[in-house]
Amino acid sequence: MTANSDLIWVLDNDPACILLYQQTLGLQYQVRVFDSQDRFSEALLSSTVTSPKLILADPESSKGALAEYFKIKNDCHGQIDCPELIVVSRIDDLELMRFYLKTGARDYILKPVRPNELVAKVEKALLQISNREILILRNDLDGQHVNDLTFREHQLLTIFLSRQERSVSRDELYGAIWSKVTVNRKTLDVHLFNLRRKIRPLGYDIYCRDQIFHLSKKAEQKM
Repeated sequence: MTANSDLIWVLDNDPACILLYQQTLGLQYQVRVFDSQDRFSEALLSSTVTSPKLILADPESSKGALAEYFKIKNDCHGQIDCPELIVVSRIDDLELMRFYLKTGARDYILKPVRPNELVAKVEKALLQISNREILILRNDLDGQHVNDLTFREHQLLTIFLSRQERSVSRDELYGAIWSKVTVNRKTLDVHLFNLRRKIRPLGYDIYCRDQIFHLSKKAEQKM
């Protein structure tokens, strides 16, 4: 079982690299591998496929899929929520790096991929994505208004609602809200306690198992 529910897509046809991604990232995240342009493009444009938080893609493996991705990202005018992308390539060329970063890639990693660098850059990207998502704060829960939320409670609720299955690890919650300051770790528990009090009258609760917090309807909670 993965430590959290963030979904990462991999576009690569190199078996050794795919194995590395699965061994390093698969323990923490859901990883879905695409080894062809057609499957990747079809999933990206599908309205029934869960979109990833992040894509790792090798331009040499994509045969045009990356160009299509960046065209969609730049031309969609907000109609399609394109996920963030990290380019992973064997080509050590400054101009090419500049091109992909200016076009919209979040980062550029050189092959052969170093596991520690991969994990660190993926964690950084996902944290930045989480911080961006909480700028649009939510105060509704499945159509029901949650009254009198503080700013921190708005942030917490928004993070839960942006995650698959509304499950978030303690470290991810802490890092998303207090990434630039140091506070007592118990501060998170206080804000979660107050949020619980405000969503319980609506039939929801937040429970914790193995350092993963889950927001769900009371009847759905696992005993």
